[in-house]
Amino acid sequence: MLRILKYHWRAILWIIVIIIVCLSPGNKLPDVSFFAKIPYFDKIAHFAMYFIFALFLMSGFSRQYGRTSTKAYVFSFILAFLPGILIEFIQEKVGRSYDIYDMIANTAGITVSLLLFNFIKWILRNIL
Repeated sequence: MLRILKYHWRAILWIIVIIIVCLSPGNKLPDVSFFAKIPYFDKIAHFAMYFIFALFLMSGFSRQYGRTSTKAYVFSFILAFLPGILIEFIQEKVGRSYDIYDMIANTAGITVSLLLFNFIKWILRNIL
């Protein structure tokens, strides 16, 4: 368990943030009416949340095993995809709305994140 926390604490904290934001009643969330004027802002937010979540998962696996393997990509995809689907179904039970397009945005964020992982890792090591 400590090993998981050592390498994956960022992903664990981030999924907790996602759960809190996505399962809180809409009237308890901060007013984001400014952002509501941006077309498809909700989908952009879903894409970004899961993009970051998948990056944190891959980063943890990369640190844990010293490289990025096919297994790491598969596990990262599954570990990011499943909560995205489950949260959408649970939202209906807590007074929020279920939206297939949120699931698509989540999945797109995960996929793009995993496709760009090595490039982002290279940028962080060599440029920044």
